[in-house]
Amino acid sequence: MPAETDPSEVETVLTLTDRAAATIRTLTSQPGIPADTGLRMSLQDSEAGTLALSLESPQPDDAVIEEAGARVFVERDAADIVEDRELDAELDEQGRASFMLASQSG
Repeated sequence: MPAETDPSEVETVLTLTDRAAATIRTLTSQPGIPADTGLRMSLQDSEAGTLALSLESPQPDDAVIEEAGARVFVERDAADIVEDRELDAELDEQGRASFMLASQSG
């Protein structure tokens, strides 16, 4: 008997560093940004395994990760790439964000 799985229940174990959460909160709290906006991670190139990052609202099949007031939306096709990973970030002097995806420490 096959197990029934709900495709919307993507098990994505992505963690955010404190810096990543703070950076996402800074980006999504800018004037004119809708309240449901978060950092969306989508698959850019499936062969290379590269991700595209954007500030937008979640899509229906996205996994939603909320941590320390920051929201990250992971496209279903990108879930395998971010599973068991840690997202870190930093802002440069001009306020541009850089995100890094690393293996979870620990």
